Amino acid sequence: MQKFFYILLFISTLSNQIFTEQAYGLKDSYDIRVDLQGSDKISIDKGMQEALKTLFVKVSGSSETLEGLNDNDLLKNPQKYVSEYRLENNEEGELQGNFLFSGRLIRQALIKNTLPLWTGKSSTVLVYLPCLTETVSSLNENITSNISCLSSKQEIQNISATRLSYPVFPSMDLIDLSSLDMLRPLPANVFMSKISKRYDLSDWLACFNKDDFGIVIEKPYCISSINTNANSLQKTFNELINFINNEFQVQVNNDLQITVPVIVRNVRGQEALNEVLANISNNILVKNLNLKTIQNNDIQLSVQVLGSKIDFRKIMIANEEFDHSPDDEDRIALSFIYKKRI
Repeated sequence: MQKFFYILLFISTLSNQIFTEQAYGLKDSYDIRVDLQGSDKISIDKGMQEALKTLFVKVSGSSETLEGLNDNDLLKNPQKYVSEYRLENNEEGELQGNFLFSGRLIRQALIKNTLPLWTGKSSTVLVYLPCLTETVSSLNENITSNISCLSSKQEIQNISATRLSYPVFPSMDLIDLSSLDMLRPLPANVFMSKISKRYDLSDWLACFNKDDFGIVIEKPYCISSINTNANSLQKTFNELINFINNEFQVQVNNDLQITVPVIVRNVRGQEALNEVLANISNNILVKNLNLKTIQNNDIQLSVQVLGSKIDFRKIMIANEEFDHSPDDEDRIALSFIYKKRI
């Protein structure tokens, strides 16, 4: 019971971190580090391009963003998005490049090319690797299984870091083991559905490094909460994260421009008013705005935006200084609360 309490405490702390962090797709700048083959210009340019690919996946929220981009002008000149870079050696003495990208230029590139912009925050995924807790019958099997198991765990952690997701492993205490024994004749997804409720995590990944006969296989296969058909670890995990992020993606129609009435509440004083107007003006979708009325601590604006009303609303809610107003439902105007001075 004490062990499970600490697991829940960890998840609770992690959730607080997730829900208070800034939406990654709206950051001012991005510092991306990649390995370099050398310090010459060709190696630096190649590293810069790899860093840009990594960043596009992160900011778009989808691994599918890179499909078809190899011949796209987006990747041909990564220098135009970089404000500065530095070369340094890591703890192992390997040469790395740190590239600082402009957030606004990256967002403009995605929107201009009708690619998604991710306005969500990091996800938490329950990850089950049976090999971490199972017993083995021989020393040779133990060595082989351990190498395979640790390799799978490391790959999951690497993908999680790249995709801004947090893997949480079940404690596999007496309660989890009891559920496993009881459900063992049934498919693995039944067990995962049960323990995911215990950990209050709807998204899960389960990976296996042995076949049906208990023989260690060369490459593990995985299933997830959205697809119980076995596939490779990388494909299954990326597919899951793409699905999770999809709800918070904005894919703007560049041919659409509309004017949206906007109400912002809790704007207290001239300084707050100036900050609100500046913040909304800097929204990547906003083309123009006009202040219409000021009443008590509420202001009403007319905002011309690129894309749809829903796109604009998603980006506003993702902004850490604004929150959705409860009276926004069934209104023509979008309504937000300015949080900074509450």
